[in-house]
Amino acid sequence: MEVMTFNIDKDRRNLVDDKQNFNIDFHDSKYNWLQARQYEESMRQVEVHVVHGDGSPVDLTGMNPVFEGWLPEGVYRIIDAKHSVMIDAQNGIFRFDFPAPAFQVAGSYKQAFFRLMKDGMSVTTLEFSLDVMADKVISGLVPSDYITPFEDEYDKLTTIVEQADSKFAEQLVEWKNEFNKTIGDLNGDYISIKALADALDARLKTLEDKIKADGLLTQADFDVLKNELLNRMDAVEHQDASSFRNKLKYKTISATIYNDSESISNDQLNHIKATGADLALITMVTVNNATDSLPTDISVTTFNDVVKRAKAIGLNITMIKPHLGIAGQHDSFSRKDYLPDNPDGFFENWKDLMVHYADLANENGIPILSIGCEMFNQTDVKYLAKWQNIYNAIKAKYPNLLITYAMSQYEFFEPENQGQIASVVDYIGMNIYPSYTASEYKSGLKVRELKGAWWNDWNGNQFMETLDEYFDEYQKPIFVTETGLMPYKDGLARLISSYINTDGNENYDAQAIGYKSALEAIAKDSHIIGVSIWHASKPFSFISKDVNAVTPSEKVLTQYFKGGKI
Repeated sequence: MEVMTFNIDKDRRNLVDDKQNFNIDFHDSKYNWLQARQYEESMRQVEVHVVHGDGSPVDLTGMNPVFEGWLPEGVYRIIDAKHSVMIDAQNGIFRFDFPAPAFQVAGSYKQAFFRLMKDGMSVTTLEFSLDVMADKVISGLVPSDYITPFEDEYDKLTTIVEQADSKFAEQLVEWKNEFNKTIGDLNGDYISIKALADALDARLKTLEDKIKADGLLTQADFDVLKNELLNRMDAVEHQDASSFRNKLKYKTISATIYNDSESISNDQLNHIKATGADLALITMVTVNNATDSLPTDISVTTFNDVVKRAKAIGLNITMIKPHLGIAGQHDSFSRKDYLPDNPDGFFENWKDLMVHYADLANENGIPILSIGCEMFNQTDVKYLAKWQNIYNAIKAKYPNLLITYAMSQYEFFEPENQGQIASVVDYIGMNIYPSYTASEYKSGLKVRELKGAWWNDWNGNQFMETLDEYFDEYQKPIFVTETGLMPYKDGLARLISSYINTDGNENYDAQAIGYKSALEAIAKDSHIIGVSIWHASKPFSFISKDVNAVTPSEKVLTQYFKGGKI
């Protein structure tokens, strides 16, 4: 058995000059090397010793050695976390049994080294020379990527499909959760490896052919699974695994003035202030029904009272965001269904209201005004000139006031129609509510399993891709004008309150991990300039019935906002 010794403190090798076509020259080298022949399997072993600069052994207790290699032809990669055997962890010795896929292509590896993983962190050995000699006698191993975490999950999927029975859906959900965890584990060092998606595509094609031949389950069921997994892999590829963290300019929590008798409480203002967030001030502008063209505003007295109380405790107000609603229905009205009987009259009234709010923003030092929220029929492209007129009227009075519009997903997923509202704002506003899981919250869920929903959620929504496309198209920062979830056990899976099982038992752990997943996702996209958490009031509230208590949700918001994690 070959013995390799790696000094992780003092060894030094010059950097490669040609980054496009580099090869490491081990000619007459004192560094480690290994030769094998194509198609050898398992019997080709190395004993690896890891030492410090003074020759003392590195304690490998709790570490998982991973072999990483770039095959000679420069296309395929090996990431093998499965075939190492710890011999003497305290003395820094392990054995690695090379699998057959490591020797599928003849020639010299472009790069080969071991990565020592522990608790999500790693240290790597230097490269060693790995030469694969050609075998002209036997053949048949088709070159491909070999990535053990994925291979293991694929094997489990194959078994589930081949043994499909009445519990197929239940088994598949369990497998999906395991798959997501595997993807989360790869998000660190392996996120940039395009090969993972290619391997998934190829293996699913093989399974698809087998399904067609043997009738293991319906093709329709398989197609749903295949498309979902390919989308999720594509999402993972686009996540930035570098040390970059986006630091937001605007960190806010929303609270609403519903009418003159139902304003924002001091408890709500105090809890928002405690997290380190600013206030996004929502006002309910009401109509009598879904065709009423004469919206009615709250009183200035009520507005000024909230502003005064916020300022008294040092709570900044960053944005005014009027919402259109039916009188007496709080914020439950589906603005998507609003169709005023006099569109021209509505827009004239709405312009007057927005100029009025611009006056209030200017008087109170509030930097951002949202000129609408989720008004799907009114953002039809045929009304774009109306919105431009509103924007121009405000800018003529207050050129420094920043304008946004809070699009629903119904709007921003229509970039050629409703999405063109992005052309008449300073910040592109998007209300984003991913479905983080397919079922109820269970303890043990990890953020890395959930944050990918921002790239591709359980309903197939690709929020981050859409967000980035808007930035590319309009070159304007993105403000996530709403995101949040209800503090119940199925709040991670659903949004609409009529589907939520509230049962009177809040689950702030579920809400907390949802908040953390959202903020971790946002921290990976430099195009996002601000966020507003929805909301300080039920049913989305992060505030306990005991107003003196601090919920897990509030603790997360405080860590990220006051603690500066975003």
